Amino acid sequence: MLWISDTEGLAAYCQLAGDSGLVAVDTEFVWERTYYPQLGLIQLAYDGGEAALVDPLASLDSTPLRRLLEAESITKVFHEAASDLPILHRCCGALPKNIFDTRIAAGFADLTATLSLSKLITIILGVELPKTETRTDWLQRPLTEAQLQYASDDVAYMPKLCIKLRERLDQLGNTSRFSETMAEYEQQDYYDPPAPEDAWKRVSGWQATSGASFNALKRLAAWRESFARDNDIARQRIISDQQIVLATTYKAKTIAELKKHTGMWQKNLTRYGEAIVEVIKAGLAEPIQKDQSDFHQPYLDSRVLKQRSDRVLSLIRKRAEQAHLDPTLLGTRRDAESFVYAMAADPKDKTHRLLQGWKGQLLEPTIHEIIPT
Repeated sequence: MLWISDTEGLAAYCQLAGDSGLVAVDTEFVWERTYYPQLGLIQLAYDGGEAALVDPLASLDSTPLRRLLEAESITKVFHEAASDLPILHRCCGALPKNIFDTRIAAGFADLTATLSLSKLITIILGVELPKTETRTDWLQRPLTEAQLQYASDDVAYMPKLCIKLRERLDQLGNTSRFSETMAEYEQQDYYDPPAPEDAWKRVSGWQATSGASFNALKRLAAWRESFARDNDIARQRIISDQQIVLATTYKAKTIAELKKHTGMWQKNLTRYGEAIVEVIKAGLAEPIQKDQSDFHQPYLDSRVLKQRSDRVLSLIRKRAEQAHLDPTLLGTRRDAESFVYAMAADPKDKTHRLLQGWKGQLLEPTIHEIIPT
């Protein structure tokens, strides 16, 4: 394996890897206390070449890596690209092209889309990889020999794995569906940070609030998102989702009330308590919308929701089996439930994700026929 800690070495390797037309890419990072993952290592490999371990903590120019990721003629192979690409985008500003995610490809190749890289390599290539460094500090220097070998193994077999999976996709007729799914990674909005004003949608349990409490929850979620991003602090280390719901449900207007209703640690109350209660009070003072139906889903009896969602899920599984793909790639229970809600709100709505692209081609028109209007 090669250890690269300077711009010249990175540029030379990226040139060799790019000439091969297919490059495996992986990252190792630490993500515990910060808003953004802390990148500790970048691994590269191409078929027939030595794997390279790039040190992002060294003073090097990442431009060669950005050019490699953005080259449309070069396939970049990842396993779980959704984890690696946002980190690399933040590292070098790349808007990547021509991505091949082996985990997702497995789901389109009559396997499950939840296989680990080592398990997938064993199934497809018959190679057993030791997994001894899955929990380690990738920011330490120097890295141990075991860490270096683990990181190198992660990418060494991915080029051959990609080639074999491509053959399976072609044989099953799923290449175009897979390519359409991969195109998501080429869109700028995939890497845009979430808007603070939309942060409430990701607060678990927000549906329990209404009226003034709902206004306060939206404000508090937006504040947490902005504060966490600006200070690079993990959201939950400021105030958890559950605490946001409790604080706004009970309309905590003092630090004492905040402590009573949420059980926040004293150190967090000292650091953030005053700001939190001021945000809550500002939200409570906002006018209450007469109709909050734009935010809350239409009411459906739980039995009706389950019955209709089960029908949608049954169709998803049937179509997925016929197409030799993992049904979770076509739709999950959450997708089924959101579709049922969407049809209850507007049966003519054509914007739901289950109706888009290859998914819509597999599910329509039957998916409409099984949901009463």
